[in-house]
Amino acid sequence: MSIRTFRCLRPWALLLVLPALPCVATPSLPEPALLWQATGFSAPESVVYDADRDLFYVSNMGTHGEGAAPGDGFISRLDGEGRILDLQWVQGLQNPKGLALANGRLYVGDDDALVEIDLEHGAIVARRWPRDGGPGQFNDCTADAAGNVYVYSRRLATIYRLSPEGFTPWVEVDVENSGHFNGLRADGERLLAGSWEVPTTGKAGHLSTFDLADGHAGRIGDAPIGHIDGIEPDGRGGWTVTDFSPGRLLHVAADGTVTELLVLMPGTADPLYLPERQLLRVPLLRNNRLLAFRWAPGEEASDEEASDETVPDAPVPEEAVPEEAVPEEAAPDDGAP
Repeated sequence: MSIRTFRCLRPWALLLVLPALPCVATPSLPEPALLWQATGFSAPESVVYDADRDLFYVSNMGTHGEGAAPGDGFISRLDGEGRILDLQWVQGLQNPKGLALANGRLYVGDDDALVEIDLEHGAIVARRWPRDGGPGQFNDCTADAAGNVYVYSRRLATIYRLSPEGFTPWVEVDVENSGHFNGLRADGERLLAGSWEVPTTGKAGHLSTFDLADGHAGRIGDAPIGHIDGIEPDGRGGWTVTDFSPGRLLHVAADGTVTELLVLMPGTADPLYLPERQLLRVPLLRNNRLLAFRWAPGEEASDEEASDETVPDAPVPEEAVPEEAVPEEAAPDDGAP
């Protein structure tokens, strides 16, 4: 693995020319400033921050799709500046995707089960399956302020909730009109769910909402957004959203207005945004990297502020992916529905 600094490189060094995409608003928000990247992962899909320990956790799907080696997924642990402390901190997972921190534990949406990890010992302490005992085909997961954990099952088209009452189905999803969900995020009194594609229209996915109190469904905006992989509140009533297939980093306002912030690489996965620190972390699943940006809606971070978050130089191994590398074709299963 390696961690590299970027004091002069700008985000457009990673941009690609892509086909026509769903309409977005004329850019009116600042462009995220690239701070650093860490390499050496194996299909990183999601990242969360543990404020109590000043640590980041990254899910790695490992091999995936046809011919994948079973059980080679793992969780990485990084320090607060992005240095990899333990690349394979927790092993023995299938294709770990979404991550959520709650109740002093790390929860992982995996192919077969919702996995619970003890943070102190880096050990799996529980796996939870649907009642029928079959694989959940779980993807993203999130936790609300009360410590309830939500995870989406593609096989059963159902959002499950882990609460003091147990692990039970919470909302059955109308997939024909909303699409399968690939991103979940508890935000205040609502659960946001981002879909990939709507079967009845063939249009790209949008953001659905569910009231945490009763599961009542709604929607943010009317226009399609993209192949939504991750959703993060911006701290001002909007959200940063990743569009996985073309690799777009988007901002969605409270009224549903979409602004394109950057186009990175196909396979731009489930991000993390820390509003109080203006820090945005974005995994590139097909390039085995984690990028870090300085960004805030409506504000420009100064060069001095950005330099504070830059990781010190580290040796770069020969196998590290060069900045200009173009990703290979997608594997049959890389976290997409």
